[in-house]
Amino acid sequence: MTTLAYPSAAFPGQPSVALEVPDGWEPAHAPGTTMSARLPREGAFAPNVVVTIEPCGPGFRVEESLEQIASLATSRGGTVSEPYAADLGGAQFVGCDATWPDDDVETVLQANLFHRVGTGAPGAGAHLVQLTGTVGGPDALADYELIRSVLTTARVTPWSAA
Repeated sequence: MTTLAYPSAAFPGQPSVALEVPDGWEPAHAPGTTMSARLPREGAFAPNVVVTIEPCGPGFRVEESLEQIASLATSRGGTVSEPYAADLGGAQFVGCDATWPDDDVETVLQANLFHRVGTGAPGAGAHLVQLTGTVGGPDALADYELIRSVLTTARVTPWSAA
């Protein structure tokens, strides 16, 4: 009899992700997120960064995620930037910015970055790491640089059986 286990070489685990956040930021917990943090603000939009890690099939393309962001933004009356590349700690990300109007905070602006991490297991898929920074309201443009500075600290480490 053979015992199968997760994580293992046959069923690799998720990659790990680390972020550095400025003083004053706090962890935030929300369903569907792997990790998130925000800068709390009384009575104003709290700039935040969210990390999600999802399994994806072997044929998955990061462009599919960019298309989802574009669809979301346009369905809300917004726009997306042209895709751009970012090297974060040796991991190659592809990203786009999205913005749309919001009744509560006037405008929402997001920076979205995606990185596909192969598992190395024969026939297995991969994991998609998504980094999203969101700002809104009258401080959105100034806060955008703040979330970008947090997102650029991201470090992704593939899971290892070692």
